[in-house]
Amino acid sequence: MPVIRRARSAPVPDRGRPSGPRLERVVPFRFSAADRFPGPRDQRPYVDHVRALHRAAGAPDPTEDLGWLTGGSGVSYHDMVRVVVERLADDLAGVDLVVTVDAGPDCRHQSFPACLLGAALPGDPLVLGISEQGVAGPFTALRIAHDQLRAGLRRRALVLVLEQSTLPPGSPGRPPEDVAVALLLGDGAGPRLERPEVDVVGRVADAVPRREALHAVGRPRASGPAPAPEAAVHRPCTGVWLALAHLMEHSGGRPQPADGRLVVAERDPVLPYACRLTLTWPAPAREPGPSAAPSAPSVLEPVA
Repeated sequence: MPVIRRARSAPVPDRGRPSGPRLERVVPFRFSAADRFPGPRDQRPYVDHVRALHRAAGAPDPTEDLGWLTGGSGVSYHDMVRVVVERLADDLAGVDLVVTVDAGPDCRHQSFPACLLGAALPGDPLVLGISEQGVAGPFTALRIAHDQLRAGLRRRALVLVLEQSTLPPGSPGRPPEDVAVALLLGDGAGPRLERPEVDVVGRVADAVPRREALHAVGRPRASGPAPAPEAAVHRPCTGVWLALAHLMEHSGGRPQPADGRLVVAERDPVLPYACRLTLTWPAPAREPGPSAAPSAPSVLEPVA
């Protein structure tokens, strides 16, 4: 169950390495049926697709009762992209790299949200889509963005993590609501982003933490911000990023670890992935004095 806590000691990053791009903004979005694009939509291709998948797996046909599809929110990734572009507006200026991330299929089914997002932005951004990597998807996307920006191949990047709830009953990791998190990277204000790490930790059985805390983030310090409202909710890929957005919002954009570093870490409950990245805020100006030894960063990570 996600919470925010001061973690055990972690290795101090090499200060001699060139700095990476900055994480300019982390913006959470929650959607409802009101965000669905008005008008009829043809759901037959999606129903046929779901039916074929379950038939191939020898599973019960979830299309005999379509209440979950016709009576649900029905917010597709396309609907989410449209709302994100409208709300971020001028914040998307100069974005020339777009990476979308999702952990499950889209109820719209006919096309990919990254293509719509790329077409909605000015210029001709490079567009990528990452799917079915579980919690590792956002870390993979941020690593791609980090490398592109650090090499000078792109100027600004948008990583958009998407999660929708319109899925057949019994779907593994079915999220309770429709959410997205936008992460904007560039050379503006914000913490430096170290290159994310995505490690294969062994067999799937070994990747499951012994406790039920499958998402990032531990217990808050007494002086820290309140835990995110979604802390107790299982989410396929947005959990730690919603928690990070909550943490930054309630700390004025700057969490207060002693040395200005925060580690975001997550371990997938099914796939054998363990992921982490480090955010480093510039040190506040202070009077000259004796230098202190660097301390371990605060960590947003799974409770093992």
